[in-house]
Amino acid sequence: MLLFGRKLVPPWAHFGAAILVAMGTFSSSFWILAVNSWMQTPQGHELIDGRFFPKDWFAIIFSPSFPYRLAHTVNAFFITTGLVVVAVGAYHLRNGRFVEESRRMMSMTLWLLTVLVPLQIFIGDAHGLNTLEHQPAKIAAMEANWDTQRRMPLLLFAIPDDAAERNTFEIGIPWFGSLILTHSFDGEVKGLKEWPKQDRPPVAIPFFAFRVMVGAGVLMLGLVALSWWLRWRGDLYDTRWFLNACMLASPLGFVAVIAGWFATDVGRQPWVVYGLMRTRDAVTPSLTGRDVLISLIIYVLAYIFVYGGGVVLLARLVRTGPGVEPEETAKGSRRPLSVVEEATEEGAR
Repeated sequence: MLLFGRKLVPPWAHFGAAILVAMGTFSSSFWILAVNSWMQTPQGHELIDGRFFPKDWFAIIFSPSFPYRLAHTVNAFFITTGLVVVAVGAYHLRNGRFVEESRRMMSMTLWLLTVLVPLQIFIGDAHGLNTLEHQPAKIAAMEANWDTQRRMPLLLFAIPDDAAERNTFEIGIPWFGSLILTHSFDGEVKGLKEWPKQDRPPVAIPFFAFRVMVGAGVLMLGLVALSWWLRWRGDLYDTRWFLNACMLASPLGFVAVIAGWFATDVGRQPWVVYGLMRTRDAVTPSLTGRDVLISLIIYVLAYIFVYGGGVVLLARLVRTGPGVEPEETAKGSRRPLSVVEEATEEGAR
């Protein structure tokens, strides 16, 4: 109903379908993040003969990291979707199509991003403080910080060397690492050498993934700031370079979300349940490398098919546009058919 039913069902039914999809998606996010957060900051359980059993379901679901991770992730999803909506509006405006609808799409969504993008910075800061409290080794890896120190620099770029326990090259801003992580220039941040080598996460992946995520966020904030300036000038919908920038920004949310997951789940290694169960101990003993490879190949092929088909379908819906173009109606030409209408017409023939 949501994808194909806009012209086939009453407006209230189509809007209701959108609400139901949003509720279902949020519910899915809630429970996935509840499970993953418990694996990051476990509580409310008991260990009997080496197995985990629930002791307090409320504590299990609402683990210490869960509220921060839920807010951070769901807000990221809204931002990701918003950037796609803005890009679609910019695409049609650049081509002079569906002008009224596209202006509304861009205006409403850019106002929403005006709230959500800065809000994400504050949520991310709170999430970082929570991670520093409960998973300090992850923070040390994300910052490529080897030695416990005060006035830690904020590394913009580094080349971590796990074997040598140091960075072979660094570019940073003095003291700002401590300021961001502890809200004090003189704040102390633990280094990776505080933990045995077997208990440390790999450094390079969480370090670079975190910077990709933050870099994408900075670009989003820049795009929103440009929209304020152009809106004030009255050129929001007519500035071609800005419309191109909106289109180029469409994948930024996806990049940031995926990079964030790399940072958080590689950063928790070598634990599948943080501090309690190592990843190597969670692998089914009967599985071989060949079994895992075959399973991975099947998953990759299935997702290429599903998401590849989805991208092609959604691209067609975007090109078709939200409705009848005024100039086409005036000329009496036929409006573009939706995917469902094409299939129905073909079936009738």
